Amino acid sequence: MDIKSGDPRDHLKSILDDYKLTPHTFGLISGLDEKEVLDFANYETDLAHLPHEKVGHMVSMIGLLSDGMTLVTSDERVKAITEILNQQFQVSFETLALYAKLEEKEINAFMSDCDSLTYEKRYQLAVVVMFLFKLFSDNNQKS
Repeated sequence: MDIKSGDPRDHLKSILDDYKLTPHTFGLISGLDEKEVLDFANYETDLAHLPHEKVGHMVSMIGLLSDGMTLVTSDERVKAITEILNQQFQVSFETLALYAKLEEKEINAFMSDCDSLTYEKRYQLAVVVMFLFKLFSDNNQKS
């Protein structure tokens, strides 16, 4: 993974080659078809024909799937999603603790220091947080 130019196409190429995400799969999350994904990754198009919002979304997805996946730890992801659930969806730490079969003070401690929980408890919290985030996000988009 030798990305020097910072061009999103280099990052997309890395996602496809190094992380084995298929052009079809990337197309599903970006709204492009497989050919457009491959043409962009291979510098055959610059996607100037697309609306700026769609290009922006795609570049954002490329960033999250390349640098975003490697620069953030799993614990930091769980913590960030926990904060979103708490702030955006008003899910209390007490509720998360009850679903995860933890104590509220353990959630509070995790938010300050991820290493305060054992791996088993982190896993319990992560599963609950990811499920609730998916459930709430899907239903929020339908409203």
